[in-house]
Amino acid sequence: MITISILGCSKKKKGFTHRAYQNTVSHYNGYFNAREIYKSNKRRIYTEHKDDYSELLPLFIYPDEAQAKSMYPDMDKIIEKTSTVIDRHSMYIKKHEYNRWIDKSYMLMGKARFYKQEFFVGEEVFEYIAKAFKTEDVKSEALIWLARTHIELGNLNKAESFLDLVESKGIPKQYNSEFNALMADFYIKKNNHDDAITKLTKALETTKNKKDKRRFNYVLAQLWLKKKEYGKASELFSKVIKLKPEYNMMFNAKISRALSFDPASEEKKDIKKMLSKMVKDGKNKEYLDQIHFALADIAFKEGNEPLGIDHLQKSAALSVSNNKQKALSYLRLGELFYSKPLYVESQAYYDSCLTVLPEDYSRYETIYDRSQALSRLVENIFIVQEEDSLQKLANDETYRNEIIEGLVNNAIKEEELKKADLDNDNEFNSFNNNSTISSNLPNTGKWYFYNNTTLGFGFTDFKKNWGDRKLGDNWRRSNKETIAFFEEELENENDSSSTDSTKILVNEKTTAEYYLQYIPLTEGKMNVSHNKIIESLYALGNIYREDFQDYKNSVKSFEDLIIRYDTCRYVLPSWYNLYRISLLIDDDGMKQKYKTLILNNYPESEYAKIIQDPTYNKVTRENRKRVDNYYSIVYNMYNDRKYNKVMVRCEKAKSIFADNHLQDHFDFLAAMATGHTNTIDTFKLALEKVILTHPESEVSTEAKRILDLIKKGVKIDIEEAQSSIPYTHVFNSDFHFVAVLPAEDKKTNKYKVDISNFNLKYYSAKKFNVSNIFVNPTTQIIIVKPIKGYDGAIDYFKSFKLNKDNLKDLNLKEYEYFLISKDNFALFYKNKDVKGYLNFFKQNFETELNP
Repeated sequence: MITISILGCSKKKKGFTHRAYQNTVSHYNGYFNAREIYKSNKRRIYTEHKDDYSELLPLFIYPDEAQAKSMYPDMDKIIEKTSTVIDRHSMYIKKHEYNRWIDKSYMLMGKARFYKQEFFVGEEVFEYIAKAFKTEDVKSEALIWLARTHIELGNLNKAESFLDLVESKGIPKQYNSEFNALMADFYIKKNNHDDAITKLTKALETTKNKKDKRRFNYVLAQLWLKKKEYGKASELFSKVIKLKPEYNMMFNAKISRALSFDPASEEKKDIKKMLSKMVKDGKNKEYLDQIHFALADIAFKEGNEPLGIDHLQKSAALSVSNNKQKALSYLRLGELFYSKPLYVESQAYYDSCLTVLPEDYSRYETIYDRSQALSRLVENIFIVQEEDSLQKLANDETYRNEIIEGLVNNAIKEEELKKADLDNDNEFNSFNNNSTISSNLPNTGKWYFYNNTTLGFGFTDFKKNWGDRKLGDNWRRSNKETIAFFEEELENENDSSSTDSTKILVNEKTTAEYYLQYIPLTEGKMNVSHNKIIESLYALGNIYREDFQDYKNSVKSFEDLIIRYDTCRYVLPSWYNLYRISLLIDDDGMKQKYKTLILNNYPESEYAKIIQDPTYNKVTRENRKRVDNYYSIVYNMYNDRKYNKVMVRCEKAKSIFADNHLQDHFDFLAAMATGHTNTIDTFKLALEKVILTHPESEVSTEAKRILDLIKKGVKIDIEEAQSSIPYTHVFNSDFHFVAVLPAEDKKTNKYKVDISNFNLKYYSAKKFNVSNIFVNPTTQIIIVKPIKGYDGAIDYFKSFKLNKDNLKDLNLKEYEYFLISKDNFALFYKNKDVKGYLNFFKQNFETELNP
């Protein structure tokens, strides 16, 4: 017993018995238990993870923010146990560690930090291991985890340096698969799919874990599919199927194999047969949308476009719970019609896509911008068609009488049908009857009353406003005057409680006067109609040119305008736009034609000066107006806190308005938006770029002022704080966490106990004090302090709000919480300024707490 006691206390002797004792105790008393906790949490994260098969799957599965916070107690146990092993059992003698579990304990400690998303602390641990231990295996593992850490932090250059270091020293066999997979992950993050394929293929040569094999093969297949290497993708998806994954991966592998369909391959019949079986299998009822999407892809590859469209429409219709798949089906249809180009049909599908597309989808901004441009385009197309139709009715009495007589007769027939068969779906049946009956009339394809496409859009819009979709801007607002009687009709006819009003409505529809009121029969109404056409044709020319680079249709719109209205105010701007298009399409004849027209007819105009001196464009009045309007729109987006859209639009301004007079303001606005969405370092870089690019501008002065304040620890926000109390947003301070409760809540003591238990479980290494005080007769607050540093305070706030265990009762109350620095708390409590500080908090902390 004496000998064991002496051995237990000695860490400075390296004899066999001493080493055996320290190794055994280290392994089984500390490291083993810590490793089991780590493995258990890894399994849980893997089980809870839900893959999005419409995107490239992640090669490695890490916890999200909520999962990371739920792992705090277990990860803290790992850190505690490994720290104990290191403190009590390390045998570091003459610059050599004789306990073989010490390096492993350090590695486990670093991994625990990584899984807590404490990346910077984890980085320090891995760096220490790489420097302190000489064994190449240990160094390589530490360097691999350093690379992982920097990939997660987005520091790809640093990650690359560590990966290169591992490769240069030679990759130990046991890390071959992990290293090459991590290299593939690195290349995927850099959007370098070719190198990612090479490394992932290499990783699979040494991968033994079956789960990893399935995932790596699936991702490799996806990468080949992105390159349209259908044969290789199909082969790999088949491998995944043979590896017998869980049902969701199995199903998606089969679907993806179908998407890898090559019309020239021998698997053609097998794939179709497989999909047919899947359609009939009851287990796949909720996946029919994906199956039809795959069948559509096959149809398109075989050149059967009508069948492909039919399958996509079925896919969208059958998609009940998978909004993303519904959106992708609509998007595929929208892109198909856009490519033709059939803009009206394309707009409808893009519009439907956006109603269900998740805002975090990688291409959301691009799809949104195209949808908005299509909506503007289609609005103006319909205005021109509608006004042309109404003018034709106004100018041809015989034709007008024929059309109105047909409408009156149809109204009478429709009323008779309604009286015979009135049901709860009267509103929509009325619309369908209108469409069916009107299709039997002479169809010009132009006038609103006869254009089934237009009517269809009206119906879609009606369902959009009153169905599942949130109420939004109606791109058909310009047509409201003309279609108002249709909407009124639908509303009034559904009101069965008023027999008298129904009779009046029917009588109106069965008289010619009811329709004549919408036709421009007076000079004033005709002028209004002509002006609508002029404005729309000019808008169409600009939209085709700027948003779609569709120069053919742009030329047609501008030329239609100047032919039809050769004295309107847009003749000169249209000539100039046609001149600009000629430069883009390299048409010398067209260029000379419009250059001559402008210089001969308007030699003193700004357009003439621009043609003679291209640099004049920067100060042209027309361009200034357009730039000003665009900047106003972007600035309003900034005020609405749509920071990502602001950055996209500011970048777009450079291409739309080259050398414009507000580029310095666009760049500054983009920098300010960056400050709301990125780190302080990124914000500083953006401001420094503004100063460097626009040294003489007023925005440069403001950027310098903000940089100076940041260096002093003050964060600047363009919005004014609502409170008149001079709070400052600092980073280098201790913080309090504060929960605001109504005075009548009698569970304050219970909440304090719950918070203390939460702190003990998730922040056992911290020394927090929990107290409560009354701010005024109606309000009390619970305070947790001190929280060290800004990042620590943000982390605590998120963990507190996400907790569904200890703090479930308190969080269900949805009380207000905030973070406050020590100095600000003194001001806050002195002035009892709950409302004012909450405004300050929301303005200054929102970006960090809701990224």
